[in-house]
Amino acid sequence: MPFGAQADDLRLFDADGPGLLPYATLLSARAAGDDVLANIAAVYEWQDAPLIFLIDADDVANDEQLHRIRRLLAMRGDAPYVGLVGPGQLLVYHLALDSKAPEQARVELDPSTQARGTTFAQLANKRPDAERKKTDWISDVVLNLLTGSIDTLISKHRIADEDAISLVGRALFTRFMADRGLLPSRMASAAASLFDDADRAKATSTWLDDTFNGDLLPLSEGLFARLDRASCHVLGNVLRRANGDQLFLGWEERWDNLDFAHIPVGVLSQAYELYLRNHAPARQRRQGGFYTPRPIADLLVRASFRALNRQEPVRASRILDPAAGAGVFLLTAFRELVAAHWRMTGVRPDTATLRNILYHQVCGFDIDEAALRFAELGLYLISIELDPDPRPAEKLRFKELRGTVLRLLNTHEGIGGDLGSLGPLVGNEHNSAYDLVVGNPPWSSGTGLRDWNLVTTTVSQIAKSREVIGSAPVPNEVLDLPFVWRAMEWAKPGGQISFALHARLLFQQGDGMDEARLALFQALDVTSIINGTDLRQTKVWPEIAAPFCLLIATNRLPSSSGGFRLISPRVERSLNASGVMRVDAINAEIVSVHELAETPEVLKILFRGSKADLGILRRIRSQGHRTLETFWRETFGLVDGRNLRGSGNGYQRLRPSSRPVRGGDGLPGYDASSLHGLPEITAGTFTPIMIDAQQLKPFSHQRVHRLRARELFNGPLVVVHKSPPVSSGRIGVAISTTDAIFNETFYGYSPPDCADATELTHYLALVLGSRLVTWFALVTSGEFGFEREVVEKVIVDHVPLPEYRDLTSTQREEVRALYTDLSAGLCSWDAVDDWVAELYGLSERDLQVISDTLEFNLPFSTNRREAERPPSTDEQSLFCDILLGELRPWTDRFGTSVQVRAVSQPATSPWQALEISVGDDHEESSIGWEGLLQVADHAAATEILLRQTSGLRIGRLAQRRYWSVTQARLLAQRIGWSHLDLLQGRVEG
Repeated sequence: MPFGAQADDLRLFDADGPGLLPYATLLSARAAGDDVLANIAAVYEWQDAPLIFLIDADDVANDEQLHRIRRLLAMRGDAPYVGLVGPGQLLVYHLALDSKAPEQARVELDPSTQARGTTFAQLANKRPDAERKKTDWISDVVLNLLTGSIDTLISKHRIADEDAISLVGRALFTRFMADRGLLPSRMASAAASLFDDADRAKATSTWLDDTFNGDLLPLSEGLFARLDRASCHVLGNVLRRANGDQLFLGWEERWDNLDFAHIPVGVLSQAYELYLRNHAPARQRRQGGFYTPRPIADLLVRASFRALNRQEPVRASRILDPAAGAGVFLLTAFRELVAAHWRMTGVRPDTATLRNILYHQVCGFDIDEAALRFAELGLYLISIELDPDPRPAEKLRFKELRGTVLRLLNTHEGIGGDLGSLGPLVGNEHNSAYDLVVGNPPWSSGTGLRDWNLVTTTVSQIAKSREVIGSAPVPNEVLDLPFVWRAMEWAKPGGQISFALHARLLFQQGDGMDEARLALFQALDVTSIINGTDLRQTKVWPEIAAPFCLLIATNRLPSSSGGFRLISPRVERSLNASGVMRVDAINAEIVSVHELAETPEVLKILFRGSKADLGILRRIRSQGHRTLETFWRETFGLVDGRNLRGSGNGYQRLRPSSRPVRGGDGLPGYDASSLHGLPEITAGTFTPIMIDAQQLKPFSHQRVHRLRARELFNGPLVVVHKSPPVSSGRIGVAISTTDAIFNETFYGYSPPDCADATELTHYLALVLGSRLVTWFALVTSGEFGFEREVVEKVIVDHVPLPEYRDLTSTQREEVRALYTDLSAGLCSWDAVDDWVAELYGLSERDLQVISDTLEFNLPFSTNRREAERPPSTDEQSLFCDILLGELRPWTDRFGTSVQVRAVSQPATSPWQALEISVGDDHEESSIGWEGLLQVADHAAATEILLRQTSGLRIGRLAQRRYWSVTQARLLAQRIGWSHLDLLQGRVEG
């Protein structure tokens, strides 16, 4: 297709069908002859999400019409672009709620003939001019207006919280009906004034109750008698809409600039969830937020439905969200159920069928009344939105949803009354009742919920019933993991379980999380994990700072030979800025439960490194070295039976939360006068490798939050900075030959009663300061490269350490010389890295793996930018040379020959290409390079291989992280495993 489009990703609007249900509002407008949107001909999707709406250029008369189109399509909140298609031409404009003229909104694309074949790939992968801004993104606009209206009613007019939510919800429901032409004629003519005073607001609400049901956003008795004119004015603003001409002249964030005929219900639901998150009372915040971005919910639900459909038709499937919030997951699931019914029967579901699906196939639990009111409203609205014939309004009556479809689980009374879905309020009738359990349960930890023992008991019972070996702890009372365990009860055998979870499940080490992770993966057949850790603090999931993951599983025990896919989307700034991530399932790592048991950090290793890194770590551990902690404990002993003598964190500075110590002097914290006069090492005075105590100021704090043993500060001592500096990319290490004190920014190792303490500290400083140990921390730490940019002491303590006392005299002399030269500036840390590598028996190839992993995967912005930068011509050539060198031993052995060459691609292409040919014959593939890269774009792949008769064509994403020496060697391994016959010279394709 022209401009590099894939036919499978093009959705034409000339005929309705189940695949077009996400565009129901758009198709309804077209069918009604909408003068603005009638000419939208198609949408092009990427990763099952809309990318660009397409219009025949001849159907757009002038800039004003195009401006109107841009504005209304922006209200959908999904695709970032609209394109005008003409003979040999595609003009692209970004969509936004702004007042820009079309020429200002035009996306500049390379007009050359060579670049035209990558146009859609460039839009999908690079997202020019598509950054999401709060000022022009529909969900944020609706959120701000919603917040303003509800907060005004609460704060200025003293309306109770739940009444304010219901009043604004009723006004919004009426506005939705009015904008879509669904109000009776007697009301439609005066729609803008239906809430302008208490009498009209009451009459309108009575009509809503009579027409739909009395459960629609309930109100307190006598509320309308208490509404004054100013309160009604707030509600009236929700109903007012600008005239068509006025709507498009400029842009201002007001209710009257919105058109709810074109805003999908999912946008409203996302705005509700954002409102709940931002306005939740303290108790709700303690138990976790509600907000889930629509694309995340869509991804989880659609992936789950595909898995269900592989087992049996999903037309009759039942769906549960046990932490429903404002219903984002339920709305997507409802739409998917409607589409499934349509596909099975060939007939679009009518009003009665839609009600049957709503009443019997979706269910949501929550502990928050406000959340369920928003969820109710969303389900009412989407039922109307998907109705092919929603007139007259009187036929749209609903049954009560509370107690059946939506259940409030928060009594605050009795045993387990505060536990919500995790407690006894969910009865056995829900066991094995659902084909899919999906949602975003709260992620909070340490909540101190009453009757928590009921949760741990239930989890243990479920684990035991699923033959889990060992315990199934719930560390630190985290809330999300028990939801996964309970879902194993709620889902039918073979059903699907899909959750958005805190990524500590994958990477946290210690505190029982290792055991919790292994128990869960032993009990449940996890099929895929999408690890969103690298995308924290991007617009993929705005508003949260915590790392997330998406778990997709089948409710059965995992097979002994099975494994799950670990997909780790990387930071791609322009792509993520538009709220999108690349989900490359083709090149996912496959991890077995056995590997998880054998190497608890395997997920972190494969996230920050590769199989090559995993091999290096296993070889190091197989050497049998004691860890630093074991060496220190067995050499110097413990204090108080548990703390390493002479080693620990620095003192903690006094803080506002410091309290008097029991049995102390009644003042906050501890008296620190005994440490006065010691030279103090601070973040500002720390110098790598050697600390000159004479340059330090004496410690003078009167009190500290937590004191440390005096012997920790005895010289000589090794001081480790827990935050590796960006500039060096290695852990900061220094030695103080004299006594010195340090705070919690550092860890210390002061060998007590040690005759060769000076040499030992030199040795430790060289090892701990090497890039090998920084690499070890990156691929094993539960914090560094995960949630924080600090290395925990437990990770330093777990470094396998070659026995110091087993060093040869030559090696000891090398330690002295290296430390002396490093201190004097006569050698660099590179020399230390080489020495440490030899000490551990690492090869040049191993060092290259470590170097590549640190260069592209350290969690610093400079490393991220370098990883994403396009490879240079020299780097591509080196990649091809390394690949050729790795493949030649295979072909030499088989008596064949191999060639590898880079194939030039347009500068606008998101991929670069290379070709491998074996033997003397070279036959062109029926699929050209443009076709290969279209396939890569369709799959959102970082790498795609196309087998030819006598070779391979390979496309790789044009980012340096995929063109390193290590990546070339890993590619050669995969070719050797999967295409051995090709290397042998066989011609079968």
